[in-house]
Amino acid sequence: MASPDKPFLTIDQQIALLKSRNLLIPNEQEASRNLLSYGYYEIINGYKDCFLDSSSDNEEIFKSETTFDHVFALFTLDRNIRTQVMAALENFEANLRQAIAYTISEDFSYKQDEYLKRTLYRTGRRQYSRSEHRQAYPIDTLLNVLNGITHSNTEPFKHYREHYQNIPPWIIIKKLNFGNLIWWFRLLKNPQKLKVISRLTGMEIPIVEEIPNFSDGISSLLSLYLNYRNTAAHGGRIFSNTSERHALEYNQVIHNLLNVTPADYRAGKGKSRLGVMANSLYLFQDKTAYSELKIGLNVYVKQYLQFHPEDKEYLLTKMELDDEYFNLSLPGNSETNSDDILE
Repeated sequence: MASPDKPFLTIDQQIALLKSRNLLIPNEQEASRNLLSYGYYEIINGYKDCFLDSSSDNEEIFKSETTFDHVFALFTLDRNIRTQVMAALENFEANLRQAIAYTISEDFSYKQDEYLKRTLYRTGRRQYSRSEHRQAYPIDTLLNVLNGITHSNTEPFKHYREHYQNIPPWIIIKKLNFGNLIWWFRLLKNPQKLKVISRLTGMEIPIVEEIPNFSDGISSLLSLYLNYRNTAAHGGRIFSNTSERHALEYNQVIHNLLNVTPADYRAGKGKSRLGVMANSLYLFQDKTAYSELKIGLNVYVKQYLQFHPEDKEYLLTKMELDDEYFNLSLPGNSETNSDDILE
């Protein structure tokens, strides 16, 4: 019987393997603890790329003088960035929840029998629903989720059902995951969608209406945020994350904000890297997510570069950020100036 391609190795065997691949391990006891705590795959396979000797016939040979501590430092940096990304996107998600719930309540009703009517929404394009295991319109899938929440026996949903015979939008929306929350936004009809965007950005509705393809651009941003939220939640590598599926389509307003020209975009910039996600948060009226993520990235990246300054160009390229980003001069929490964005 054939042996597995990746057999189990004890910690001592893992240390020996790394040494055979030219990785220096000054403190084997500490390296062993870290390998046992976090795993060989997470530390080494996740972050070895920039440390491998590309001139070697064996791609698993590390560059001369590379240490385990250096690889582990990059692993730790990414773990810290992941925490900052999660916190920033949770903050943004709270803003999105409030904007949608307020708009639904204001324009439709706070009563579930009213705001859950199918006719109030777009149907979306029919597609395969994994939750229903069949072809379905997105609105039907979403309404099934929402109606299911009205029968939930967890709190606060049970309390509202039993005491008020109604679960209002600002309560029902608490149970939606980020993906379903985005679908609720996308399935809004244009008047309600414009209101949500206006509340998120601080722009007046007539201005939002005048900006070409702005609603589509916001929807594309939400898709990118979902990718980063899910990647971070599942322990994926963040600092060099890219996603063709969730890449932003070129949008004049958003890419002007990112200082990405059409030529830059064609060359691959402004699509899905960390800097695109981080800087795009400045578009929204509440600057908390933008500012806190910028502060966190400044702290952890500067801390890392104090010990490994030779990695600066590599990190900035992978994150699609520049020197200007790494200062602690932050904008105020003022409203976005649409005239500046449209220049």
